[in-house]
Amino acid sequence: MNHSSQHSLGPIRLATGILPRHVLCYLFAAFVSIGLFTYFTALTPYLLRVNLGLPPAEHGRISGDLQFWQEIVLLATIGLWGAASDRVGRRAVYVAAFLVMALGYGLYAFAGTVGELLACRIIIGIGIAGAAAMLATIIADYPDDGSRGKLTGIAFFLNGVGALLFFVGLTRLPQLFEASGSGELAAGRYAFLVVTGIALLAGLVMLGLKPGRPHAAAARTPLLKLLAEGVTAALRAPRIALCYGSAFAARADMAIITLFITLWVTQAVADSSLSATQAAAKAGQVVGVVQGASLLWSPVFGFLADRMNRITVLIVGFLMAAIGYGWVAVIEDPTAPAAIPALLVLGIGQGSAILASTLLLSQEAPAHIRGSVFGLQSFCGALGIMAISAGGGRLFDSIGPSAPFTAVAVANALVFLWALALRLVERRQAATAPA
Repeated sequence: MNHSSQHSLGPIRLATGILPRHVLCYLFAAFVSIGLFTYFTALTPYLLRVNLGLPPAEHGRISGDLQFWQEIVLLATIGLWGAASDRVGRRAVYVAAFLVMALGYGLYAFAGTVGELLACRIIIGIGIAGAAAMLATIIADYPDDGSRGKLTGIAFFLNGVGALLFFVGLTRLPQLFEASGSGELAAGRYAFLVVTGIALLAGLVMLGLKPGRPHAAAARTPLLKLLAEGVTAALRAPRIALCYGSAFAARADMAIITLFITLWVTQAVADSSLSATQAAAKAGQVVGVVQGASLLWSPVFGFLADRMNRITVLIVGFLMAAIGYGWVAVIEDPTAPAAIPALLVLGIGQGSAILASTLLLSQEAPAHIRGSVFGLQSFCGALGIMAISAGGGRLFDSIGPSAPFTAVAVANALVFLWALALRLVERRQAATAPA
């Protein structure tokens, strides 16, 4: 490799042809993406209560169903977004994705029926599909392999900072607007319009990403063939198959935190004197504890990952996630001070699992179909969200708030066992291979 054409951003060595400004634009996307992917979920209980006037007993099922159908749309589009980025470039896809999200956010708070909420969630889901595919793909494109863990850790740190902004700060917007004289209905709408502006800004910033098609991407390969090559890559490489399976659990992790912790907190304070705006702010604080733990841990885990076998990194990450979700499943009140240790471990586990899955696939994905491979990883992640949204919502209403967390703890434990088995097989093969 000609290192004279490489640049660095601090301690991070960049891939050939990547400039520091390209990485800085990507890091802005990392900063706002997780918040934009989940903010509407955090305030959905608010909308169900204020805009639609629905009783809390129906919130779990409706929230889960909204997430389920959003993920159906994501499933149908995310692989195409990833494959399209191999054809037209990451920048064009990222810009379009943020603009579509802005449209969905601008409409969401004006919905007056569950059907209208669903239509807006479909629009948002299309945008999330493109942005999620690019968030994972560019982290594979931009760093030199020796710096991949560092850049991934920094990106996940910014994911956490952004999530804290959205869940601790921006979930308080309805309360702030109401305090300034707005009614509950108008306060929620103003909050969503602020987030719409953030999505529009992100679309403009993405114009600073590296233009053109990624290096080594095939210019004339049909989209469906690129998708098929992503599937074939998993059949040929057990590590890529593991990445797809780990995405199923890891993306479900991200959904359950925003969807079911928010519902749990909202219901936990429902019998108190808190208003809808105050309940939304309280839920944001609890999610903020989880995201804060993920924020502080992710860069540490990322730097450690550059010194460890990537399968080992995944084993550790999913073991911690299984412990975190299992611990939260046995607490009684997520708003109580005694719940904080479990929430902190949950945040560490969630961040570790997602980082480990992304980092391993960044190493293993063939460069010429990287967008397709990451698109399919996100496709598998959407399946995980769909499963936990539909099943978890009904478990939440019928069994109790802790039931979805038990289900996700089991899913993380299964991925841990899969990764451990693959690591043992690889070590055995290496020991028996001829010198």
